[in-house]
Amino acid sequence: MDQSEKFVLLAELADSYCELNHGPGTQREEYQAVNYIVMPMGYKEDEIKEVMVRELVVPVCRECLDALSDNKWTLLYCFDCCQSQWVNRQRAKNRYRHNILWLRGCPSCSNEFGGLYFNNMSGVVVQMEPELVVEA
Repeated sequence: MDQSEKFVLLAELADSYCELNHGPGTQREEYQAVNYIVMPMGYKEDEIKEVMVRELVVPVCRECLDALSDNKWTLLYCFDCCQSQWVNRQRAKNRYRHNILWLRGCPSCSNEFGGLYFNNMSGVVVQMEPELVVEA
């Protein structure tokens, strides 16, 4: 993502709301976005050349950003239907080690599991430069 694309995202941030699951009975308008998760999506042609088809951009609020930075929670996010679910690592049956698990197909949208991808927050949160942030 280049600087001009970051600038466009910053301009849209004031009108964006968190797209992650906050539980039943909540509305997305209650959670103003403060940053973005940006996940490059593509494939490798060979060992050297990577082809990035697009970037998945998900606005996140301060509460979710803090949860993603903490090792107490793991976010499950479906590429296909954009559903998300939080897992408390201490209470989970499985041992989760990553901040985000990206799913290709989930029980909500498919009866076929297409894959699992994972990463930690350091590689996917857009670092907004202070000189680009304009306060009203």
